[in-house]
Amino acid sequence: MQVDVLRIADLRNYTNAEFRPAPATTVVVGGNGSGKSSLLEAAGLFSTLQSSRASSLRMIVRDGCEEGGAHLDTADGASLEVRVKSGRTVLRAGGSSAQAKDFLGRFKSVLFTPEDLDLVRGEPSLRRRALDALGIQLRPRHRSLQRDFERALKQRNAALRDMQPAVAELYSEPLAMAAGPLLDARREIAGALSGPVTDLYGELAHKGTVSLSYEDSAESGDRTGADLIEYLRDAYLRTIGTDLDRGRTTIGPHRDDIDITLDGRAARWYASRGEQRAITLALRLAELRLLDNAVLMLDDVLSELDPERRRRVFDVTTGVQTIVTTTDLESLPPSAKSEAVWHVSDGHLEAA
Repeated sequence: MQVDVLRIADLRNYTNAEFRPAPATTVVVGGNGSGKSSLLEAAGLFSTLQSSRASSLRMIVRDGCEEGGAHLDTADGASLEVRVKSGRTVLRAGGSSAQAKDFLGRFKSVLFTPEDLDLVRGEPSLRRRALDALGIQLRPRHRSLQRDFERALKQRNAALRDMQPAVAELYSEPLAMAAGPLLDARREIAGALSGPVTDLYGELAHKGTVSLSYEDSAESGDRTGADLIEYLRDAYLRTIGTDLDRGRTTIGPHRDDIDITLDGRAARWYASRGEQRAITLALRLAELRLLDNAVLMLDDVLSELDPERRRRVFDVTTGVQTIVTTTDLESLPPSAKSEAVWHVSDGHLEAA
């Protein structure tokens, strides 16, 4: 699923651009605000139909334009298009209109940004979002699970804010039916990540043991399927009083977290800054191991890593198409073995 050519029109600061990365490592060089991150953001749309930097796709359309989009041709012959017009997202695959469930899964990528360095110490919402983005690529149906849960949660929370306990009780059943499958899916993804994260941290840091597990705010134990849904329904009924007082649903997938430990201690509090960065890097590279033929995109993060970890990144990603953005070519280690260099300035891309 390597990128053959990516064409961008009226997204962020790009009017029109064409990008043809090499099969191995391509470096994109430019100053801050030049369009490096926007290039990778556009590529990532084809993996999750989500922006890595905005809550809504309408926010990435170039200022003054009614619509914008991107077209991606992959090395194995897939032709994909995403267009955003008047807040609506229009998808095409192979020249024909497509729905999200048929579009997703055709191109997979892993994006590592400077903001990811807060994954370990930041708010739980960051870790939930990372887990869901991976889930969408592993199983496109995950996107529907997210949306079903968010819709049901919104309905119950509205009843709680309006102090309507009877209505909130009615919504407990549909919320449980939406929360159960999402919780099941997330636990499965976290379980799949756990082993690779432990192994990769060992390769990157050479000392200390990292463990990862899903932290369920509803404390549902090992329940799954219908048993989990029944448990959650009872839990939502049981917490009506507390939820009315707070005006929101206090347990469920929207309150869950990923528990990350280093040598048995919470990495969020006890790991050093360098150790937290190594854990985050291990998390992103673990995604690469779970996704077949994914493209690795490193957005200006090499300067945040020490020289040894920069080298190890490219040691463990041999054979993967990698796109690296940087302000300084000197930050790349010799092991990167870049095949192509592009320069970007104010939304203008040019091969060196």
